[in-house]
Amino acid sequence: MTTPHRDRSSRTLADYPRPSVAVDTAVLVVDVRDAALGVLQHRREDGGAHGGRWALPGTFLHEGETLADAVLRSLAEKVGLRGTRPQQLHVFDDPGRDDRGWVLSVAHVVLLLADDVDAVLSSRGDLRVVPAEEVAGLPFDHDEIVRLAVDRVRSDYALQPDPVGLLGEAFTLKGLQALHDAVAPRPGPGETRPSIDTFRRYMVGKGLIRPTGEFARKEPGSGVMGKPAELYRRAADSRDLTEVLGVRPVRKDRNRADRPVDDAGPARAFGELARTKVDPRIQGLVDVVGGQMPLTLTVMPHYVAVRPAGSERVAAYAKPLTLSVGLAPDDAVAVTRAHPDFRLEQTSAATHHVHVPASALDEPARRQAARVALEQALGRAH
Repeated sequence: MTTPHRDRSSRTLADYPRPSVAVDTAVLVVDVRDAALGVLQHRREDGGAHGGRWALPGTFLHEGETLADAVLRSLAEKVGLRGTRPQQLHVFDDPGRDDRGWVLSVAHVVLLLADDVDAVLSSRGDLRVVPAEEVAGLPFDHDEIVRLAVDRVRSDYALQPDPVGLLGEAFTLKGLQALHDAVAPRPGPGETRPSIDTFRRYMVGKGLIRPTGEFARKEPGSGVMGKPAELYRRAADSRDLTEVLGVRPVRKDRNRADRPVDDAGPARAFGELARTKVDPRIQGLVDVVGGQMPLTLTVMPHYVAVRPAGSERVAAYAKPLTLSVGLAPDDAVAVTRAHPDFRLEQTSAATHHVHVPASALDEPARRQAARVALEQALGRAH
């Protein structure tokens, strides 16, 4: 019989209290026809915790099971989805998040086309899709999971052509723009989508997509006239996107005289911005750093771009619940190793992004680490 390992205090692993571990998944549904992004919810069974309420699909981790396997199991059992590719999003570790006891939740996100969920929606009465902007009142911290998932997906699609690969290997420019429009926020009063020419200049001009030399086949009897649409594919080489703001999914209508204050130009601090959804903790950190070096803040529909004054290169993206900073690869790896709740994204060979959750800024050591990372990013972008 193997003797249990004891640490320096002579305790074994069994001597420490351990939380239960759960997984919860934000299933985001893209409806290209209606240009809308929704969230799949299921009604929890009666008799259990929060019985009868709408929630995200989730489950507890079983002994010997990986997180990825638990997510796939929960999606199959709770909402009837199989063959998906969820991505890990964030660990929610508030000790009071679950009234049943001490439960950590490892949140995930998966993006699907509406056609991929229509079958389960039509066959079950315990499922529904709610517009992303209207999600509220879910149990546990599922509202926050949804906000973080939507923020992540919209940020990714603002910079990269269909990063999840929903359209497959080859696609038309019009089809790609329709997908990106559906993921992006809906236009508000006085706002409009970017034109196809603006979209082409960004995607093709930046070398993010390349023509395949082939054309889309016309469907027999479709009645579509004219030359078949050219097919494109995503560029194979990775790119350093710290200099790219991306297509504005929603831009101000330049023909309107009643433009909001944010459209007047960049600001130097968050206090100068009329409207922003960025978490106050992130705003405060950026403004503290801005007190030491001049900054330029540019409001985009779903993030605020942070640059050194006088530079066109973006150093950081201040999102509603996350601050993303571009660092040299070695610096990015070092800070994420020291602070595991900082997420590392290997954007390119030259730059890795570190995503700092707003909740991390409540703790002094992690706030200081985030400040140092932001200052490093600004130094690189100067």
